[in-house]
Amino acid sequence: MLSLVKKVSVLQCLMIIVAVLAMWRPVWLKDFCKDHIIPHLLKSPAKRESGEVLFTLDELSKYNGANGSKGLYIAIMGTVYDVEKGRKHYGPGGSYHFFAGRDATTSFITGEFEQVTDELDDVLQLAPRDLLSVVQWKQFYDKEYKHVGKLIGRFYDSRGGKTKYYGYAEARIEEAREEQKSSERIKEEFPPCNTEWSAESGSTFWCTSKSGGKERNWVGVPRKYFEVGRSDYRCACVHPDRLNSANLKEFSGCDPTAERCVYKFEEATGSK
Repeated sequence: MLSLVKKVSVLQCLMIIVAVLAMWRPVWLKDFCKDHIIPHLLKSPAKRESGEVLFTLDELSKYNGANGSKGLYIAIMGTVYDVEKGRKHYGPGGSYHFFAGRDATTSFITGEFEQVTDELDDVLQLAPRDLLSVVQWKQFYDKEYKHVGKLIGRFYDSRGGKTKYYGYAEARIEEAREEQKSSERIKEEFPPCNTEWSAESGSTFWCTSKSGGKERNWVGVPRKYFEVGRSDYRCACVHPDRLNSANLKEFSGCDPTAERCVYKFEEATGSK
């Protein structure tokens, strides 16, 4: 019996108490509870024992900052923030008012501010780099705005726990981080060239010990660098010991040992 009582939420307890009082008190009290107290309990966002508020989509929509609004809230990845201090941006007429009263996470990346759909919080549709940008946005709100609760839906269930979807998103985020680390390691091994283009001479690629923005103790020579699974390339400065890498090609018409290369696309393709 005790375990059953522990499972009853605070809201349920209040409703049971109101119902009992209404049964044993005068008719006016019963009507008052029916018309005022119970509807208020049902319409108010639920609270966890920790004091964190759990919002439904309908409840969150009432916090859009417009006339009659309960406040000014936005959600990103299911976490709800009070952005009242940024009302000039998020309030009516503000450049970010589109985000008020809803979770439109992907719009931070796509810039889609016209159509409100059920997919605006579907972060799994984003490319890895964009997914990491979402994480940066969330970190910004964690730092700058007050966290007031969670949105019941894609990321959190009715008890405030993470959903399976949230687990998938976290796994994708971790994969994106690993991919980013791998990309950074590749850029250190094969830093990008300095580039310049003109209609007369074509593209000029050259290497220095600071090419790519990070100083090193070697200069390297320009090469076409092809990422795995892609047909296009970028110019990379390659250490003399790495010139035999399978994903590298020389620029035609350029001295393969020179630190500077002038590359004309017409000559490279053989077109006139």
